[in-house]
Amino acid sequence: MNKMKMITQNDAVMHKQFLDFMQIDGRPIINVDTMDWLIGQGFFVKPAAIKHHGNHTGGLFEHSMMVAQVLVEMTQKFDIPWTRPESPYIVGMLHDVCKLDDYIDENASDVVVMGSGSPISKDPKWTYNPAPMFAGHGDKSVMMLSQVMTLTEEEMLCIRFHMGAYVTSEWDAFDRAIRKYQSVLFTHTADMYASKVKDV
Repeated sequence: MNKMKMITQNDAVMHKQFLDFMQIDGRPIINVDTMDWLIGQGFFVKPAAIKHHGNHTGGLFEHSMMVAQVLVEMTQKFDIPWTRPESPYIVGMLHDVCKLDDYIDENASDVVVMGSGSPISKDPKWTYNPAPMFAGHGDKSVMMLSQVMTLTEEEMLCIRFHMGAYVTSEWDAFDRAIRKYQSVLFTHTADMYASKVKDV
């Protein structure tokens, strides 16, 4: 029981971090419906990976927060033009929502509903989802987000190509996206900085 209290308190801390960060001039960037969707899908409890960075409960939120913070900081430092001011927050925080469909808790038969509303066992063991609803990665994130929010073309391309050259079959499309919106390259850079340099 103590473990569940600790996880629930951690959820509350992550929700507060998210809400405090995801605003401009005191105005929320994410609406209540989107926040409820993120909570319900497990955004604050799922891992960022199984074998790499953030491969633990809550790792997806930690990674997403780091990418968003780096992208906002780079935007300010390098005066990156965006279609709308909330874009680096949205793109950085939500680029990997595809992972909500990628990983499941093998111990889900022992499910406990935490304070966040996200089901998780007392001792989660994360593994790959054998039957995901969507295919892909960046494009999958765009598809999933389209259920709950409207993205600009720039935001779609930044999320779609955040993996950069790691998807070698899409090099030409990635290059075209960068030429149209330099923010695509900076999104990839923020993701790489978080995952490769900070290991988050």
